[in-house]
Amino acid sequence: MGAPWRETNLWRETCAIPSTLEQTLTDTEGAAAVARLVGGAEVRRIVATGNGAAFYAATALWLASLGGRPGPDVLAVPAGLLARGAFSWRKGDVLLAFSSSGEMRDVIEALDAGAPTPFAAITASPSSTIGSRADAVALVTVASQEATTHTQAFCGNVVAALSVWAEVTDDETLRTAVRNVPAIVAGSVEAAAAWAADLPELSPVAGVVFGSRHAWAGALEGALLLKEVAGIPAEGVETREGATSAMYPLQPGHLVVSLPTVGDTMLEEAEMICAARGATVLRAPGGDLTDPRLSAVTAFPATVALAARLGLGRGLDVDSPAWIDAYYAVARGAA
Repeated sequence: MGAPWRETNLWRETCAIPSTLEQTLTDTEGAAAVARLVGGAEVRRIVATGNGAAFYAATALWLASLGGRPGPDVLAVPAGLLARGAFSWRKGDVLLAFSSSGEMRDVIEALDAGAPTPFAAITASPSSTIGSRADAVALVTVASQEATTHTQAFCGNVVAALSVWAEVTDDETLRTAVRNVPAIVAGSVEAAAAWAADLPELSPVAGVVFGSRHAWAGALEGALLLKEVAGIPAEGVETREGATSAMYPLQPGHLVVSLPTVGDTMLEEAEMICAARGATVLRAPGGDLTDPRLSAVTAFPATVALAARLGLGRGLDVDSPAWIDAYYAVARGAA
């Protein structure tokens, strides 16, 4: 059976993620500068922010901070809250902004509204508005973005953030996992391609993606891919939420995607509960290939392949979705 999703720019750029992660990890100087800024002795809380996939990368950092070696508190906040005066800054806060383009309107407005400085950024565009204003920048490599959906940028944001966190906390286990992740992702790309090619024909009207602990960030991103690539309303939740509140409306015609991680003892029960509601349940490969803190990256190729296949099945242009103009009208700064 043919696999037209393999011919899309979206999948081609996903296949290049391992090489772009290798390049991102060569920016040791930028990552070290960000680590010094956000891990300074006077820092009590890192406020990590972004929009959409960038916010989910910030969420991956927050989830990583909940265990392992101690460091400053991390709080992941959607940039819209910072931009609209709904957030109270505290003494000892430092801002860590995620924006691939470096032109995200909400982050720029937050800076203009008095977010604390100095601040750090993780971006693919160091000369952008955000990148040029930042006092420390960790550079993410994006080799190409002919598809609208962020692939290399999302994964690079997560890996750069966890590289910084490994330095802040002097976590050698995380440092090693980050160093090895390009090779792991290469394997997850291959596994994702085989998995997606073998899926039955699906025409879901709604979806849920869930994952435990660190994989929750991957579930948020997986649900975003179903929405922006396949045009399917979807929710990304933590596994126990998948087994409880998210399963309430499930019925035949709904899709559930689970993201396994090493040592997850809750996934199977949640899958069974959702299947009993009549939903089609798919277990995506990749998340259990390495340290769970990197599961949002290693599970990413499978959710891309699934979303691309479903989008093409619905007659959509998965490289250039219909919502692009509306998105840029509200998301980017005046520039």
